[in-house]
Amino acid sequence: MPDETATLSTPRDLLDFEGGALYFNEEPSPEAALLLDRASRAPSPKLRDEALNEAEQLAPDDLNVIVALYRHYYFMQAFEEALPIADRAMSEAAKRLNLAADWHLLTMSDVEKTGGEAMPMLRFYLWALKGRAYLLMRLERFEDALAPLEKLVELDHANRLNCKPLLELTRERMADLKGATV
Repeated sequence: MPDETATLSTPRDLLDFEGGALYFNEEPSPEAALLLDRASRAPSPKLRDEALNEAEQLAPDDLNVIVALYRHYYFMQAFEEALPIADRAMSEAAKRLNLAADWHLLTMSDVEKTGGEAMPMLRFYLWALKGRAYLLMRLERFEDALAPLEKLVELDHANRLNCKPLLELTRERMADLKGATV
């Protein structure tokens, strides 16, 4: 059983796997499930895109649909298109966690009060934020990637989400770019 008395001196383990359902345990509507299945079997990116867009129109708040869209754009290396999908994933997770929609406002207190059944959804939220930062890095928008990575490192003292190396790399790339323009 997780320690409900966790404090700032003993940060919550973000990889605590006790309790809680994962986003994919939320059953999509039968129609959305059929469209997701159709997308997974589509013989071309165009047909996959059509099925996913139809699923999105039908169930825009369904995390299964949002994750499928994110993965589709990510694996197509359509990183710019994946960015708003990562934001939607965080927004939907924030609703379920009763957190502020803006990730900038997430605090250690929010992390500490989230436990038990909600922990997998918090991890999903934080992984979506990491995904957002990674997309920005792939787009070589290192200055934009800095703030989400700093937020993640601030909230994850034990580096369980392994964001410190990405933060270091981002800072290195920013320094390299500044050196190249001098």
